[in-house]
Amino acid sequence: MIAQLFDKAPCGYISFYDDGTIFEVNETLGSILRIDKQALKGKNVESLFTLPTKIFCQTHLFPLLKIQSHAEEIFLTLLSSDGEYLPVLLNAQRMEWEKRMITSCVFIVVPNRKKFEDELVAARKTAENALSQNTDLVAVKAALQKHTKKLEQQMRLVSSQNQELQQFSHVVTHNLKEPLRKILFYTEKLQGETQLPTMEKLARSAQQMKAVVTGLQQYVWLNEKANQYQQVNLDAIVQNAISQLTKEHDAHLLNLQMDVLGSLEGDEDQLELMLYHLLDNAVKFRKGEKANVIIKSTLLKQNAFRQVAGKYDYQSFIKLEVTDDGIGFDPEYKNHIFELFRKLHSGEGQGLGLALCKKITGNHAGIIEADGKPGISTTITIWLPLQQAAFGLQEALPGMLNP
Repeated sequence: MIAQLFDKAPCGYISFYDDGTIFEVNETLGSILRIDKQALKGKNVESLFTLPTKIFCQTHLFPLLKIQSHAEEIFLTLLSSDGEYLPVLLNAQRMEWEKRMITSCVFIVVPNRKKFEDELVAARKTAENALSQNTDLVAVKAALQKHTKKLEQQMRLVSSQNQELQQFSHVVTHNLKEPLRKILFYTEKLQGETQLPTMEKLARSAQQMKAVVTGLQQYVWLNEKANQYQQVNLDAIVQNAISQLTKEHDAHLLNLQMDVLGSLEGDEDQLELMLYHLLDNAVKFRKGEKANVIIKSTLLKQNAFRQVAGKYDYQSFIKLEVTDDGIGFDPEYKNHIFELFRKLHSGEGQGLGLALCKKITGNHAGIIEADGKPGISTTITIWLPLQQAAFGLQEALPGMLNP
């Protein structure tokens, strides 16, 4: 008897799981949609919606139900089996049923929907007029407008400063190349004509300047380059980095042991540059005849929220540990080692390599840390997400997430 009353109720009824699978409907809803109710069971509830209704449910209704477990007087449009649009009014309740979360809904067809919508618009305007006349809200609005203008001024200033910095970067990295090339050319020519000791110092200084300009070019490139994320094989780009390294150093200077690193989504050129600089530092700051380097790889989960307290979204990360047995460094300086032009040791290096590594890690929503033991070892630890989609970086602006 109760089942018959449920089937013949003067409203459509439907229940579905969180994945959208329908598990219960009544005959009234089947009659409204002109579909046998048994044929509806097992289908996805979104198959009953028009496209605009699907979008509304995905972006508003379903999230609302997960937050407050109920919704009332929601206007939707259903799609009958013969393609007719059916405006309905919906009430919904999300609850636990037999250890699973379900959403139960009742539908009432409202052919006078337009009239109701006009009444809602009129009510909204009335409410807005009432709010605009509220003295406190007017004061808040004025304060907000003042802050908005101030923010606009600050944003214009920042934009202007960014343009000036961009121009300065181009001057430093491009306009210096030609005079530097001539300095190197004439220095080499003079070295062939005279054997003065100062010539060797001059040549060394010119090469150092060339290294600085090259490093700045790479830094500017990382700021301006549009990140091109794709599936990257880390083992392959390590080999590419080693090939580049052997063009500048003897191959026997590096002894590398590494795990199978795997793959992740990233910018291949940037990641190769990062690994090149890590290996290059190991070779430059070795304490013996060769640099012994170990690269370890671990898959783990990390919270994607780092700045917002109390929020959690655990994503898959690759943790890379690059350890060498070189001269190391005092861990007191581990927070300064990634600063631009920061040198902890005299001799080779311009203090650019690890700054570039930090920039690249930031471009991949990653984290980079350093630890050292003076005279014993240096370990650079990098966490990189397997997928950039979790951080909304597929179309991110270059450099926008640098820490």
